Amino acid sequence: MNSGRKKQIAILIFTVILFGVLLRVFILDTFIVQGDSMAPSILPGDYVFVNKSAYAFNRSPSRRDVVVTNFRGQEDISIIKRVVGLPRERVEITPSEIRIKKDRDDEGIVVMEDGYINLPNFATNGTSTIMLDPYEYFILGDNRYVSTDSRVLGPVDKYALMGKVVLVLRLKEFKFVKF
Repeated sequence: MNSGRKKQIAILIFTVILFGVLLRVFILDTFIVQGDSMAPSILPGDYVFVNKSAYAFNRSPSRRDVVVTNFRGQEDISIIKRVVGLPRERVEITPSEIRIKKDRDDEGIVVMEDGYINLPNFATNGTSTIMLDPYEYFILGDNRYVSTDSRVLGPVDKYALMGKVVLVLRLKEFKFVKF
């Protein structure tokens, strides 16, 4: 093999490695799911592919996006949850339901019936109202009864969002689930 051919191969290998590193650092990340708070949508052992640039350049999450984030004070723990409350919305939690409202008079959207009884953040009458700030989101696990989420930990800041789940690889069935 001549030196010109070796140089071309070396450049190709370097380019592929550089592309992979840039992809991993700036665009795509993967996580292995350990808990069942997102079941049945995402199961323990699933690999999730996260678009890290989904919320860059002034783009914001939409209701029902599945995101990877962490909460204040727990930056070393990544969690996967679904966005249900958007900035400047009011979240009303009672023992029987969680309701999202745009303003006080709005009837709102019920995101969970047969609520989450005995939450530590409930007021004494068993209800709690959270007004989301301009960069805050209220997130819930799909498996509401076992999920530790915004009902317990409070809203999550937009800047704590690591990205949007775009694909799930379910190894047990070897199939992809698109989000």
